[in-house]
Amino acid sequence: MIRKILAAVLIAAGLAAMSVPLFYHFYGNQKTSELIEQFEQSVEQEHMEDDEKEEERENETEAADTKAPISKEDAALLSSGSVIGLIEIEALDLKYPVVEGADSKQLAYGIGHISDTAAIGSIGNCVLAGHRGSRYGTYFKYLNRLSEGDMVKITDKEGNEHLYEVVSWEVVGPYDNSVKAQGEVKELTLLTCENSGTMRLIYHCIYKEAQ
Repeated sequence: MIRKILAAVLIAAGLAAMSVPLFYHFYGNQKTSELIEQFEQSVEQEHMEDDEKEEERENETEAADTKAPISKEDAALLSSGSVIGLIEIEALDLKYPVVEGADSKQLAYGIGHISDTAAIGSIGNCVLAGHRGSRYGTYFKYLNRLSEGDMVKITDKEGNEHLYEVVSWEVVGPYDNSVKAQGEVKELTLLTCENSGTMRLIYHCIYKEAQ
């Protein structure tokens, strides 16, 4: 009898241990999806408002206010860094919100824009950082699978799509600030961990076009 009870306890403990990472992964994916949906709705709303303003100017009529409310939960989630874009990498089947800032709170649900680097689609080096996978999702876990010529698409808050092409990659030390160096052309740098966090994997991309 004691053996049966002990076996049952061990099985229950094992199932509980297995369920914890699944819960975090589900929770992270759910929050990421919420941020993506909110961003896409915001972009659509921005376009709607622009169209309404244009119609108002042409017809000299008042445009209806259709601004979507933001829930308290979303406001709290974004309090330390708002969503500024959406990154998509077809070669990796990757789609994540881009948030301003790259501390642990921002990187828990998206890809972080390092604040002292160029803005999305602007002249200079735009640096985006992401976890090499975590309990909340995959993020940049498979970044090393990118090849020369692969495309990275980033949609900004105005709905403009900016395309960058992968040209090179390298592994650098964790305190190598040269990855944030700014120049006179539009560039994109993708940054994640390498070698169990002791190094950094860097992908360099050049700007192709905006749509």
